Amino acid sequence: MLRIDHKKPENHMRIRAKFAVATGVLLLLVGSGMTAAAEKGQSEAMARDVMQRMAAYTGSLDQFVIKGEAFGDARLDAGLIVSNSVELVIKVDRPGSIYVESFDGVDTKKIYIHEGALTIYDSGNKFYARAKVPEDIEDAMQFAMEEFDLDLPLGELFFADSALALLTEQDTVLYLTDKSRIGGVDCHQVAVRGPEVDLQLWVEEGERPTPRKIAMSMKWEAGSPRHVALLEWSGATHFDPGVFVFKAPEGAQEIKFVGSE
Repeated sequence: MLRIDHKKPENHMRIRAKFAVATGVLLLLVGSGMTAAAEKGQSEAMARDVMQRMAAYTGSLDQFVIKGEAFGDARLDAGLIVSNSVELVIKVDRPGSIYVESFDGVDTKKIYIHEGALTIYDSGNKFYARAKVPEDIEDAMQFAMEEFDLDLPLGELFFADSALALLTEQDTVLYLTDKSRIGGVDCHQVAVRGPEVDLQLWVEEGERPTPRKIAMSMKWEAGSPRHVALLEWSGATHFDPGVFVFKAPEGAQEIKFVGSE
């Protein structure tokens, strides 16, 4: 399973080309509207139904674009916790092409997966790395995680069954409410409590059950840093052929992934 920066620190990517983008935090929300379903014993079934409908819909999309903003906690030397933010663009053309771009106001990070090739690029350091990967998106992401410790932002959402990718057998799943508003639309709000990561999802109601907000809290890190992403989904019928192909900018230097030949 390819999560967003879920792995423990000793397993983190050693090539310092990881995106500063993630999602996450399980907020402790208390209210009669959120607890009513749980009190009726329907909470888990309702939550899993929402996630399964979300997975069925997003898994049916051959081409799509996600745009949004991601926020992640960071601790300064003095102990002050601050939030970093990036703009995020993701383009997917199944079965084998992904383009991910994040921009923090200064530097741009990019990931390309296309026709069995993975490329990452960091404009701040002006370096890029390339590697061969399986041609299928899911196999490519799994390979990149296992071989290079690479975390792909929002990676679970690209799987054909995103619900299966997001959940583990140890997770507790709760349906909180159908009265949350994200980006001007009504959303189901679901919480997942896991052994290492707590997750919340806001899934759009109606015929387009896309995740409009996703939040995580990494419980194995000091202070349980929170990461949140606000997302807008749109379908696509055509991508420019060059979208998924990396062309090295002038002056960019190629480096190697740790573990690659």
